[in-house]
Amino acid sequence: MPGKFPALLALIFLLAPVPLAGQTPPSDKAPRIEGIVSHYEKLGQFNGAILVADHGNIICAEGVGDANMESHTPNTRFGIASLTKQFTALLVLQQAAEGKILLPGKVSDYLPWYRKDTGSRMTIEQLLHHTSGLPPDFDSPEFSATPAAARRYEHQEFAENFCQPALAYAPGTMWEYSNCGYNLLGPILERVSGMPFDALLGQRILDPLGMKDSGLVRNDLLQLPQLGGATGYLRHAGSRYTIGPYWDRIHGFSSGSLYSTAEDLYKWNQALSSGNFISKDLREQIFSPVLHDWGYGWFITKIPAGQPGAGSTVAEMRGDMPDNFFAWTLRYPERDAVIITLRNVYGSTEGLEQNIQAILFDAVLHLPSRNPKDIAAQICLLPIRWMASHVALAVIFFLFIAITIWFLSRHLQPA
Repeated sequence: MPGKFPALLALIFLLAPVPLAGQTPPSDKAPRIEGIVSHYEKLGQFNGAILVADHGNIICAEGVGDANMESHTPNTRFGIASLTKQFTALLVLQQAAEGKILLPGKVSDYLPWYRKDTGSRMTIEQLLHHTSGLPPDFDSPEFSATPAAARRYEHQEFAENFCQPALAYAPGTMWEYSNCGYNLLGPILERVSGMPFDALLGQRILDPLGMKDSGLVRNDLLQLPQLGGATGYLRHAGSRYTIGPYWDRIHGFSSGSLYSTAEDLYKWNQALSSGNFISKDLREQIFSPVLHDWGYGWFITKIPAGQPGAGSTVAEMRGDMPDNFFAWTLRYPERDAVIITLRNVYGSTEGLEQNIQAILFDAVLHLPSRNPKDIAAQICLLPIRWMASHVALAVIFFLFIAITIWFLSRHLQPA
């Protein structure tokens, strides 16, 4: 009967063993994917949106959980962080194809305010390929969940303050992931095109592809559910989350300030596979890896031996906004397949995407187990959830307890 023994039933499910992977898998991949997504959701390990396509057809597309857990609004737009670099890279390549940017050109040729001793050594191509000599900055305070990341900066102001360090190595000799390198590409694009970055992005990519739910983040977009943006959360254990720390989402700019949806990112994926939007030569350029398997906004590798789909090509990119959002796109061009996951809960157990990849390639799954910390958190949440869904009964129960304590305190006092 609905509502009867909810805590007991939930506890039975919680302590039940994880289904053994690989046993008599159904031939249809869609229900298997939906099943493991549901499994991760129940463990508190996935909250967001997912889209999976295989052989050019969408086989799973769903939103899971809430964009905002207080208002229970459905998941819609997410910050995609470093997935932004794919769009910036294509804009640069488009401008280069039109002769407005020279890939071998120096940074100081396009940004007069940039320090000459380093800007005259770094090329646009090296910024794109993370080989400019700029030091790695993924863990720097301005790109991490720290108070420094919450301070408001205009785009050029941020670049002037944080993206003019001394070079860590000779340009072109090493690969080091640099958000600042892509932050510099934004003002370069604005200078050569004569347009604001977001306007250029809309004109050249978003509008032609019908990506109506994508764009540059405003600081309020991903904070206010009524504007269609998801709130970022940090996962602690089970499904216990707290709102993530505030970021200035604007200073990420051309390296990490886009928002999007799974559906819009699928349009982007399809456009990158089609000759109607970009030429075959440009597509090959984007997905040709150089140092550290990096192309233009993508890591391109062969799936290693022992993993599902071993030997197949995979192009992937993750967008990481610590303690708030996590996005991941994996493309399998040889089978025209893609996995897109967008999370607004940070700290989820990884493995969902790998299990979906296993389903695509008909391999054995490795579902996550329930660790003691997660089990304890789930058990503690059971009475809270019961009370939230049975407010009247909860009030009567606590009144009964209060009256009982009062009665006993009055009548059981020592003589």
